[in-house]
Amino acid sequence: MNDLETIRNRFPGISCAYRDEAGKVTMKCFGLADKEENVPVDENTAFPACSISKFITGICVMKEFEHGRIDIEDPVNLYLRRWKLLTLSGEESDASIRSLLSHTSGIIDGENGFYGLRRSDPPVSLLDVLDGKTSYNNRPARAENPQGTEFEYSDAGFCVLQMLLEELEQKPYEVIADEFVFAPLKTQSTFFASLTNLNDYENKIVMATGYDESGLAIPGKFPQVPDLAASGLWSTPKELLVIAKEFTHACNGESTLLQAKSALEMTKPSERFPWAGLGIFMDGENRLSISGWGENGQSRLKFNYRTGEAAVVMVNLNPGVEQSESGVEWLINNAASIV
Repeated sequence: MNDLETIRNRFPGISCAYRDEAGKVTMKCFGLADKEENVPVDENTAFPACSISKFITGICVMKEFEHGRIDIEDPVNLYLRRWKLLTLSGEESDASIRSLLSHTSGIIDGENGFYGLRRSDPPVSLLDVLDGKTSYNNRPARAENPQGTEFEYSDAGFCVLQMLLEELEQKPYEVIADEFVFAPLKTQSTFFASLTNLNDYENKIVMATGYDESGLAIPGKFPQVPDLAASGLWSTPKELLVIAKEFTHACNGESTLLQAKSALEMTKPSERFPWAGLGIFMDGENRLSISGWGENGQSRLKFNYRTGEAAVVMVNLNPGVEQSESGVEWLINNAASIV
């Protein structure tokens, strides 16, 4: 049974943030960002946000849409030059950008296909990941099912979107996300962890050391994540609340970051899969959520895009079970009373 004391003992470090409908933000931190160095967690400690990355990627794609550079109903292949998404028969897929954002493009990821690189390993290119030519991911990204027929949660699909953004902007994805989202919002500890960014931010901020299921530190403290757009985000609960707040403003037509039309498009459920939005998921009336889970931590973001109420929980250990079993879901559901 989950309770605060049990959950505190499960994770080396925990950071929680809550914003009420009046806009008041409160935080609570527990434990250690680094057990070996006895570094405590505080509100400025950055944690791996993992798949919360997909929310940021969705925002970046929708900014291209509102700038008129893409139509999300178009096949993604219309905009790709260096690489094409193929079907199993080798033909070009007609999977749309929308289907990639909603995990309905027909791509099926390999089991545990997106784990395993260390910072000391040779760099892996996005093309190598998409072609399944690495030990990191040995399953090529292919549209194995017709788009819209199945929901298959896909990191590989967001690698395709990363390729799309990089080809449109002719810049690395971590630079695009910073220019589109992080710099306008003046977040200081939110970034996509390319090897260069990892080294830079490690010297500027406190980054939570990741621990595996046995409680052992990840070699090099933080894993190397080539699929940035899918799972390479680092942030703090406080700064994720800033992003969620701005998205809420956008939905209500009060943001310069994203137009209301673009933001509200992300909140529209997929036709056959009503829980799936674009880069984020439905979680009740006017409520959105997204989870992150990697070998160095778990995270969860929930917010009401009409009222602005929001909560974030981030931890720095892989518990080996989903958020509903690890205690992260309990923490976020009780965030208002914990903080």
